[in-house]
Amino acid sequence: MSGIKSPDVTLKTCGTPEVCVSGSMNLGAMKMGFNSKCCKTNNCNSETLPALPRQSPNGKICYTCEGDSCSGTVNCEGNEDRCITASVKQGGNTLSVKGCVSQNYCAASGPTSMTAIGATSVKCCEGNLCNGAEMFKLSLLLMIVSLLPFFLFY
Repeated sequence: MSGIKSPDVTLKTCGTPEVCVSGSMNLGAMKMGFNSKCCKTNNCNSETLPALPRQSPNGKICYTCEGDSCSGTVNCEGNEDRCITASVKQGGNTLSVKGCVSQNYCAASGPTSMTAIGATSVKCCEGNLCNGAEMFKLSLLLMIVSLLPFFLFY
């Protein structure tokens, strides 16, 4: 997707503290930056904030989805220090989305702001590739193997 630039969108509105966050989310084919400034007085949001600058890769890697497969990886950039997994309803279908996200986005807004794009079941995690189903399968396998002697000898 090199050479394709998404438009910058400026939104000025009233909101709750949960949606007041700066950071970015990188889903591989789509990258979103959020640069927010919150205030508490009437008409205090007259300032137009600059778009977040492009960041360098930071060494963290998360799974990303392409079509029906979520086995691809994406290199996280800047302060994207968490992996994210969510489900997004599109028409009558539910799609999985995975990628990198900034910690302050997970902590401050979590599922609240993700619902704006139709996302449900939002989960953030730490560690490289922590947002893959393989981790669950591995931990389930380890649990079963560790319980096997219990069932064999009792």
